[in-house]
Amino acid sequence: MKLSPVGRAARITLLPELESEALDKTPYTAGRREITGLSVLEDQALAMIAALASELAVARERIDTLERMLEDKGAIDRTLIDSYAPDAAAAAERDGIRQRMIAKIFRPLRDATRRAIQEKTA
Repeated sequence: MKLSPVGRAARITLLPELESEALDKTPYTAGRREITGLSVLEDQALAMIAALASELAVARERIDTLERMLEDKGAIDRTLIDSYAPDAAAAAERDGIRQRMIAKIFRPLRDATRRAIQEKTA
């Protein structure tokens, strides 16, 4: 299954001295349906929420599929999933996955900040 990215364009800054300039610009929707009246900051937040909701929905469907398939085959009782406690190695691997996901989610903000700094210093 191939997932299409949602709201790729990064358009805001997190730096206070650059934020007012970013808020005055018209949001770019990058293929999404434009919602008029949003500031760049609001548009970027909406894009991030939409991307997260999309990813979460797909992940939840896949998890549900796996749980049902495993239970149907008698491989696992779904109640065991809720009581599972990862060992140190699994916890460390999960932490790495979580950190990469956070970096991916906030990449548009970092990229926009870098571009705004470059534009301001150019």
